Amino acid sequence: MSDAVAWHDGIADRFDAAYTRARGFRERKMVWSRLISRYAPAGARVLDAGCGSGVLTAVAAEHAAHVLAVDGSAAMLDLARRRIAIEGLAHVVLRLAMIDERVLAQEAPFDLVLCSSVLEYVDDFWGTVDTLVSALAHDGMLLFSVPNSHSVYRHAERLMFRLCGWPRYRRHVRHIIALEALQRELAQRNLEVMETVYYAPAPVLSPVLRALGAARFSDTLVVLACRHRR
Repeated sequence: MSDAVAWHDGIADRFDAAYTRARGFRERKMVWSRLISRYAPAGARVLDAGCGSGVLTAVAAEHAAHVLAVDGSAAMLDLARRRIAIEGLAHVVLRLAMIDERVLAQEAPFDLVLCSSVLEYVDDFWGTVDTLVSALAHDGMLLFSVPNSHSVYRHAERLMFRLCGWPRYRRHVRHIIALEALQRELAQRNLEVMETVYYAPAPVLSPVLRALGAARFSDTLVVLACRHRR
């Protein structure tokens, strides 16, 4: 995970700028904004686990009474601090930390836990999911995204990386898990998947496959909304 943190330190400015310049990142913000609005109860306590430059943290702060945002990248967190200060979000607490049960337990439970494009980089995927779940309130919701294993573009990307080492971020990716396997493991943890949303369009493929109702085979990311089974 330390290599992934160092990678994100190095790309922090470009990553943050992509939310304005890149279609996929703009769509990411739109999708997550809708989900946060849908699942954040009034006066919510929110955890943004792996907050990056704080874009989704700021969105969550529009709906929440308190937000704890943590990230392991100092460069990302500096950008998040700048954004939170500019927007005057005094109810947001930023912390330089990995996703660690001891850190989260200090402020748990949370009504809503966010984890966007983080779990694919961690050493222990399901151990980290369990940590996030342990921070949930009884009726809390967990929103997390992962690479879409069904994406044709993802498969081509994997082949390209094996052949020539591009794209470079792939060297830090540890987990790409099929949605069906995710759902089975979540069910074993007594978690119910309420919604799945595919997003982040692949070049060329997504416009065609979306028109055919087959976004699951083109879009590069999928977010799951889940909660304790009732």
